[in-house]
Amino acid sequence: MTKIFFYHNVAHRLQAACDLIVKSFAQGKTFTILVSDPEREKFVDRMLWVQPQLSFLPHCRADAANAAETPVLLTSDTGLPHLHTERLLNLDDNAPESFIRFQNLIEIVSQSEADRANARQRSRVYKEQGCEIRFIDMRPSE
Repeated sequence: MTKIFFYHNVAHRLQAACDLIVKSFAQGKTFTILVSDPEREKFVDRMLWVQPQLSFLPHCRADAANAAETPVLLTSDTGLPHLHTERLLNLDDNAPESFIRFQNLIEIVSQSEADRANARQRSRVYKEQGCEIRFIDMRPSE
């Protein structure tokens, strides 16, 4: 069964997503990133070119010729057969269609009310499917 992780109370959703990918990549983890919005995809792609600073995190679109050898894949379709299934990072506003084929699903939730409302709806979908959900509060400690 897919394990769901909600990282919430982040200041900037897409920046936090890139930071998480960089940390996981350093540990040898692979990622599929679901991002259907072209502007979000452009932002994430650009961030992965410069994260970590003065470096490059190997990534490409899931339909690229070198996708099988690339640790981080960007896609708008979780049903593609050759995606990395260890971790799915959802950057869409809705629950992914084929999320149960992934071992882990990661959600990043900012402090904006619209983002939080969308996350609550996704959480309900996952609970209805019987998934285990962990909530990790990313609010800086004072």
